[in-house]
Amino acid sequence: MYNRVLITTDGSESNRDAVDSGLELASRFGFSVTALCVFDVGSYGNIAQTYGLGDEREYMIKACEGALKYVMEKGEEMGLEVTPKIIAGHPAETIIEESKNYDLVVCGTIGKTGMKRMLLGSVAEKVVRMSQCPVLVCRNPVEE
Repeated sequence: MYNRVLITTDGSESNRDAVDSGLELASRFGFSVTALCVFDVGSYGNIAQTYGLGDEREYMIKACEGALKYVMEKGEEMGLEVTPKIIAGHPAETIIEESKNYDLVVCGTIGKTGMKRMLLGSVAEKVVRMSQCPVLVCRNPVEE
């Protein structure tokens, strides 16, 4: 049923449960794995472009490479070949667009509720609603 899994990562501690779960599934069932880190243009893009901050772009790429490093190393420990992918864009939109190329998307959520969720939104929630394939969301509750 599933052959190609897309594991999304932002490099956070809260995301590691999702990465570990996605890799475990891939290992057990022989999925091919792509690890995706989205270079979030919304978090710095407008300022960087306005002021010509090339260093910001380099910093964001390095942050994505760092986030992918965990997935690559963990995958290697499990005997999996993981293809890394960095894409510049808005996280939810980019993951949704990429989902059409995969059989399963694995992502994490930290379970924000109330006002924090309303203000920050949820990438995972948007991906679940609009993905072109099934989505496994691994929840890591926030301590408030």
